[in-house]
Amino acid sequence: MKNFLREIMELEWYYQIFIASITFVLIALLLKFLLWIVPFILGSLLFLWLVTDGEIFSLAWHRYKQRSQTAINPLFDSFYNWLTEVGVTELPISSLSYTQGVEVTEQGIYFVHIDKEISDEALGNFETKVRQVVKTMSNDSIDCVVSRSKREPFLAVKVRLVSTNDMMLMQKNQREEDF
Repeated sequence: MKNFLREIMELEWYYQIFIASITFVLIALLLKFLLWIVPFILGSLLFLWLVTDGEIFSLAWHRYKQRSQTAINPLFDSFYNWLTEVGVTELPISSLSYTQGVEVTEQGIYFVHIDKEISDEALGNFETKVRQVVKTMSNDSIDCVVSRSKREPFLAVKVRLVSTNDMMLMQKNQREEDF
């Protein structure tokens, strides 16, 4: 770059003026082109944002953040895929911020954002289905706890994957006697 500038400075003055004028004209044309095309680009991005309720940009950002995280256990990714594709079809999900309304806060904890409160029966059916899938995917080595949660600004269903041994410790010991 230094050599190029030195060679231009060694040219005759009328060549320098000619090169400078051509440079200014090209910069002006580039700016004119950018001023013409930028409103179309911004308009199309605004249109996409309005059509998807802002989900297009948050979804891209969420996927970018997920790409940088590595899954410790492949079960977490396969369970997330099942949850977003099949698992939440019966719930009134709110998908404004996350794919199919499912947020991953850390490894093994998922929040399913819902629009309105669901009945205990619907929550029980969801819990049964989720527990069956988790146990099948993990060969009965992992179980899950499903509970209601308040996740601002939405209601949510919290799904936490735990090992089966920990699950046995969390359950109340019931003593049954045979007479």
